[in-house]
Amino acid sequence: MSAASIIVCILFILCLTSPVVTRTVGLITADDKPIKKLWIPLIFGLSQGVMAVAGYYLGKLVCHLFVDEFAPYLVFLMMLVVAVKLFVDSIRVLKGKMLYTVRSDMDFILLSILAAFDVFLMSLTGPFFLSELSLGNWFFPIVAAAGFLWAFITVRIPFNPGVMKKMSFIEFSAAVFMVVIAILYLFTDLI
Repeated sequence: MSAASIIVCILFILCLTSPVVTRTVGLITADDKPIKKLWIPLIFGLSQGVMAVAGYYLGKLVCHLFVDEFAPYLVFLMMLVVAVKLFVDSIRVLKGKMLYTVRSDMDFILLSILAAFDVFLMSLTGPFFLSELSLGNWFFPIVAAAGFLWAFITVRIPFNPGVMKKMSFIEFSAAVFMVVIAILYLFTDLI
C-alpha cells in the first residue's frame, strides 16, 4: 500500500462525495439550534455510508453476470458516468437549476439521499473495485466521514448566487479529478 495509492483513493472518495457541497449550502441559518448544526451533517454522512454499502451489496448480487476480464472496463465506464453526472450537476448548479427548498426533516433526508447517488452508482462496481483499493474495508467509513465533513464545512455557508458559483466549481473539479482517477485506474496500478 503506497502513499500515492492512498492519496488517489482519498481523492476518489472526496470526488464521489462532492455533491454534498452544493446541496448543503445555506441549510442552517444563524437562529438555528446548535444540535441542527451537527444533525444535518450526520444525516448527510450516514446517507453517504449507507448508499455505499447498499450499492456494494446490490453489485455483489449481480456481479456474477460479468466476466472478470471486463470488470476493469466496467469500473472505468462507471467512473466516467459518475464524472459526467458531476459535470452536468455542476453546470446545472451554475445556472441555478439545482436549488432545493428544505421545509422539513424529511426534506433533509431526501436531499441527503440525492447527494449520495454518485456513491451508490460507483459502489455497484464495488465487488470488482473495492478489493483493489488500498483502503479496503475502510472505504465505507471513510465515505461516511467524507460526506459528514463536506456537509459540516458547507452547511454554515450562507446561500447567495456567488457562493453557488464557487460551490459548483468544487463539483466541476471533482468531475475532472474523477476522469483523471478513471484513467489512472485503467492504465496504472495506483488504485
